[in-house]
Amino acid sequence: MFGLAAAALDVLHALLMLVQVAGLPLLFWHRWPRLTRGYAIYAIAFIVLNQISKYLLGECFLTTLARMLWARAVVDPRDVPGEWFTVRLAQWVFHMTPSHRAVAIAGELLMLVTALGVLVWRRNVRRAGPPDHGHGKGGALPLDGAAGQPG
Repeated sequence: MFGLAAAALDVLHALLMLVQVAGLPLLFWHRWPRLTRGYAIYAIAFIVLNQISKYLLGECFLTTLARMLWARAVVDPRDVPGEWFTVRLAQWVFHMTPSHRAVAIAGELLMLVTALGVLVWRRNVRRAGPPDHGHGKGGALPLDGAAGQPG
């Protein structure tokens, strides 16, 4: 049972990280403003929780919890994964071992600055209202396409 819970937590951890990385294009492509805003809030919360966890536990709380579950699931304590989940995943997928500090700092800074920038941009756009484009009130274009001519 503990092994299943540990494996499920590792999968959840991977999915949360996948959403964190896969959602980055939403910060630049604003076709769905609510989804962009939701992702920006998710990215900021993810980073803040991760930093608090690193300060209190020295690592991500999901890694700590997974290690505890794995320890209860295995007979030999040497079988408990001692490496970060992200590093184990990178080793499995890319056959390489990234530097913990470099990956964490670069990724989190990129996401934090980008997410904060998008939230500030969205607030400013909302205050400014719809663009005018020089075609009258509220950016409405004439139906016949000729500027200044009624449709």
